[in-house]
Amino acid sequence: MIKKKYLVIVAAALLMISAVAVKPAMAFLTDTHNTAGTSIVHLSDKKIEIIPKERIEKDIKVISVENTGDLPVYARVKVIVGRTQGLIFDKDSSKGWSEKDGYYYYDSIIEPGKTSNELYVKIDPKNTADEEFNVVVVAEAARVKNDGSAGWDEKIAKETSITTPTQNEGGATNED
Repeated sequence: MIKKKYLVIVAAALLMISAVAVKPAMAFLTDTHNTAGTSIVHLSDKKIEIIPKERIEKDIKVISVENTGDLPVYARVKVIVGRTQGLIFDKDSSKGWSEKDGYYYYDSIIEPGKTSNELYVKIDPKNTADEEFNVVVVAEAARVKNDGSAGWDEKIAKETSITTPTQNEGGATNED
């Protein structure tokens, strides 16, 4: 009889602990965070800054990159989706873009004040479950080297400064 009471008490304690742990676990598993912003790299008195522009057309993510800096740059884009979705690169519609190493590269130099051609990436659900998910776009720029190639592997010099303005919900920018 004592053993049975002991098991009931242990089971009740485990049930109580489980009930208390569910809310924080659900908050952790369902939490989301949205952010937008850019990092500006200053090379002496010149800056490198690009802004990805994106929109959704049905199940296609349409992306372009605007050069708002002072120097001509090459651009590449990384598109990230959840594990239950896939991406299909639309080569025919994405004039001037190529895919390599998990990135989409814009093959031409983007001059200051100019915008790349549009990149078309189809979001392909790998399963039929009706679920919400985010598609994250990260754009990167590389300085054009003296020989005309992209400096993707170059390190940032010590005298280079980087500022990271962030955008709050209202759209205002705060520089850190």
